[in-house]
Amino acid sequence: MTGIRALTLVLEDPSAAAIALRDVAGWSIEADFGSFASLTAPRSIPLWLNAPSDGEEPSRGVVVHMVCEDVDAAFDQAVSRGAAAVREPTDMDFGERSACVRIAAAPGITIDFSRPLE
Repeated sequence: MTGIRALTLVLEDPSAAAIALRDVAGWSIEADFGSFASLTAPRSIPLWLNAPSDGEEPSRGVVVHMVCEDVDAAFDQAVSRGAAAVREPTDMDFGERSACVRIAAAPGITIDFSRPLE
């Protein structure tokens, strides 16, 4: 059987993005080599950040969905730590509570805090 081992985003400055994601989302930086960084969150696969290879474009239009117990608190914390609000906490018609932010160090990437509605 196969599964997803990690998710890699290609970003211009992986180190700056790793620090911003740590500060905004509370993830742990496991490695940071400048052109590559690895972050983890509890009960999650690793998020790897790579600098683009020659001729490679950075990741764009990617949404990273994070499951969390308290969407409102996660959103408020992220915004208070510098994330830009994209969507305030909202009960979605497909049965999820969701809120989205973006961080300047990871352009083109949206962070979605979500949980199933009870």
